Amino acid sequence: MRHRTLMMGLLVSAFVFSWSAGLACTSVRIKTTDGLIFYARTMEGEWTLKTVLGVVPKGTAYQGTLPDGAQGGLKWKNKYAFVGMFDFGMPLVSDGMNEKGLVVGELFLPGYAAYEPYESSEAGKTLAQFEYGTWMLSNFASVAEVRKAYREVRVCQGPQDMAGPLPLHYVVHDPSGDCVVIEFTAGKVTLYDNPLGVMTNSPTFDWMLTNLDNYINLSVMNTAEKQLKGLTLKQFGQGSGLYGLPGDYSPPSRFVRMVALSQAALPAVGADQGLNQAITILDNVDIPIGAVRGADGKEMRYDKTIWSVVADTANRRYYFRSMDNKNWRYVDLAKAFAAAKGIASIPVFIPVDYPDVTDQAKPLR
Repeated sequence: MRHRTLMMGLLVSAFVFSWSAGLACTSVRIKTTDGLIFYARTMEGEWTLKTVLGVVPKGTAYQGTLPDGAQGGLKWKNKYAFVGMFDFGMPLVSDGMNEKGLVVGELFLPGYAAYEPYESSEAGKTLAQFEYGTWMLSNFASVAEVRKAYREVRVCQGPQDMAGPLPLHYVVHDPSGDCVVIEFTAGKVTLYDNPLGVMTNSPTFDWMLTNLDNYINLSVMNTAEKQLKGLTLKQFGQGSGLYGLPGDYSPPSRFVRMVALSQAALPAVGADQGLNQAITILDNVDIPIGAVRGADGKEMRYDKTIWSVVADTANRRYYFRSMDNKNWRYVDLAKAFAAAKGIASIPVFIPVDYPDVTDQAKPLR
């Protein structure tokens, strides 16, 4: 594809030196009482990405990248149109939703992700790990379909000399509320059912579920007074039942926090309340610049929340905001696909005040 060189060049500048530092992302699912599903997700890091929101119509041609950078991998065309966050300037998404309401998020799994070994005899069904999410958005309408087909392709490590390791795992949601996590570790792929709809980073997803046992004591109810001999112990204020809920930004702590808050929140009713609840819960992992930092030699590195998204899977609206513009904007998928004359992009880092940016899509050149 003519955009691949651009994508790889940007991958170099974004990740070759910083892939291991500040790889943080959080995703969470919200269900309303009337069956609406909202997916919310953040992208964090110490780098500055060249993100655009992309619109990819049906019939767009792709070809998988082999470990040596050659374009000899799987060929396919979009069965479904989709929108998503293009962090590297071309139509390979880090996060997106297709016309059927299927959502795929690529989140980081440093220290654990290790993809399938490359075999030249399987080149025609091979993808790089950063193409796997795009392939799923292109081809599937539901999580049930993903469960049946996720092993039909071979996912190998992309060219590390150009892009760095890019250690990714994948979360997939659909409008029914179904959710799975797909991880590649030790050269093998594992699919996990995800009944809670939450995912962060390392360690692996099964470890995250086991770690929840450490917080079985948490409660939404305030703690009652306790009588000791000659002394009454009582709470200082509201929220004592959640005392011990981790508030730091490590992946296990963000996982526990998202599970606790998404499960404790009163059920939302309707699209407006569902959207509001998704945004409110996601705000609890937004990183103020300077709160997470590390030294790289003499240079100080600061993590930040680069962008956040919320997908309304029923109404097919994809909401987003960026680190320099906290106003939520959205793309209406039906309108965007109807107007698309090829791949188009919408600026993410722009200081605009109007919420619907669908008609701002410009052809990707």
